Amino acid sequence: MKKAGKAPVKKTGKKVQDCPINCCSTAHKVWSAVALAGLFACGLILGLTYNQTDAVQAKMDAQQCDAIANEIVNITTNGATPENIDTLNELNQAYLDGCAGRLVVIEKPVVKSIASRPEIVSTCDRIEQLLQKRLYPEDNPEYWKHLANADTYSTLADRGCAENSEMYKTLALRELDIATALKPTESMGTRDAEIVIDTFKKLDMQQEAREFLGKVEKLIDPATDFILQMEQIINE
Repeated sequence: MKKAGKAPVKKTGKKVQDCPINCCSTAHKVWSAVALAGLFACGLILGLTYNQTDAVQAKMDAQQCDAIANEIVNITTNGATPENIDTLNELNQAYLDGCAGRLVVIEKPVVKSIASRPEIVSTCDRIEQLLQKRLYPEDNPEYWKHLANADTYSTLADRGCAENSEMYKTLALRELDIATALKPTESMGTRDAEIVIDTFKKLDMQQEAREFLGKVEKLIDPATDFILQMEQIINE
């Protein structure tokens, strides 16, 4: 048996025309541009500019919608500027028209709760931190610096945290002992005596303050006004 041959193709004399690239619709240009990672936004806006009607009517696939959404998030997160606000508006409109039913989710910066913030230092702790910066090294040979330390420690005992009050009181008295060892009371001036008396007063040691004032009155013979002033401080 003879195999049946193929029927001859009838030539019509007309050439079949291939569709050139330029025959693609403007919308297709837009979607092709979107598919390019670095240029999708520019291509989309260019396509929308040439043929807004076709772009509005076309629907984008998930990949295209995600690409536009990412660009919207990037611009919004970094802050829209006069230079990119038109781009942002075009992207938003394209997303609205081509990605119906989808939402662009822009995450807000995480704000630390009060519980996760560093612990707020109490007022008394802050006072202690700041006053301690005034202290001179204990091995300093100058008596007046130990008087200054005594004054600082007495302030810490009076204004610092209650649980540390006794410790600061002990340190203040220690500094007074060091100061008077380096410079005896009879060699002190009225300013030195005033610091000692004020230190005793802040330590709630009025009796010791009066005894020291009596010693000063005998040894350095201060003016009457000074004696009256110190007595007023002690009795306040």
